[in-house]
Amino acid sequence: MTYPPDLMERTPGWSSSYPIWFYRNHPDNANKDANILYLHWHEHFEIIDMQFGQAVFHIDSRPYEVAAGDLLFIPSGALHVGYSTADEDLEYVAVVFNAALLRVLPPDPAYERYILPYLDGRVHFPAKLPASDELAEPFRRLIRESTAEFEQKRPAYELVIKHNFQLLFTRLSRQYLPDKFADKPVPARHSESFKPLIEYLEAHIAEPLSIEQAAKMVNLNPYHFCKTFKKMTGRTFVDYVNGLRIHEADRLLRETDATVTEIAERIGCGNPNYFTKLYKKYKNYPPSEARRRLLSP
Repeated sequence: MTYPPDLMERTPGWSSSYPIWFYRNHPDNANKDANILYLHWHEHFEIIDMQFGQAVFHIDSRPYEVAAGDLLFIPSGALHVGYSTADEDLEYVAVVFNAALLRVLPPDPAYERYILPYLDGRVHFPAKLPASDELAEPFRRLIRESTAEFEQKRPAYELVIKHNFQLLFTRLSRQYLPDKFADKPVPARHSESFKPLIEYLEAHIAEPLSIEQAAKMVNLNPYHFCKTFKKMTGRTFVDYVNGLRIHEADRLLRETDATVTEIAERIGCGNPNYFTKLYKKYKNYPPSEARRRLLSP
């Protein structure tokens, strides 16, 4: 279903290489029937972890009443809105993330069988896991540990969160994936044909490669190549290549004394001004800041 563009929530200010954000919501006006989450939709997945209080969230017009400890899973593209249902304080954490957070390249059969069906929208998790359900406790624990990691930002918190969400989706899939998907053989033609392309991109970061050339390497026309590449990675081909380049630039900034101009040339961005703009888009700060952050306590 397609909803009006004016109800679409724009992507938050996260890095496209690490697309996840945790919002702790504690509405000032939590009186009964007060709007605590405005009506909107987005292309990202969302998990609502109710901390305390009582509310009702409508997901694609279906109401779900929640209280402390309940979890809601909102699929990509679903229209949702929330209201308080009591004259009492409330708080919930909304975790918004893109499918790219969980993508594995090159994909493996287990990933394609147990996680990809959810990311592609072929199946959905139960919309609500109540606190009274003992099976929900391991999922809640992973989400709350990830929330604490995000808020405290201890060293390597990004890796902990990514690991937790891989584990979260794996365990959810083990519990809820229909047998018809779990037992279905996984076609490997796209996975195998894309492996040489991914390896080539990683080994030739500085060399230009057009969409037409990349499509030819996997024997697809450009249209189907772009569609398949985004389905497999959660990112467009251009975005993926830029992500590789920025990752390498970040390594060079931290591990070498090369100038910004030299690094721009090494990763295939000959124009240092364009490189600075691109780096800031992905990292939310200029390349000069990377070295300052490395030297700061």
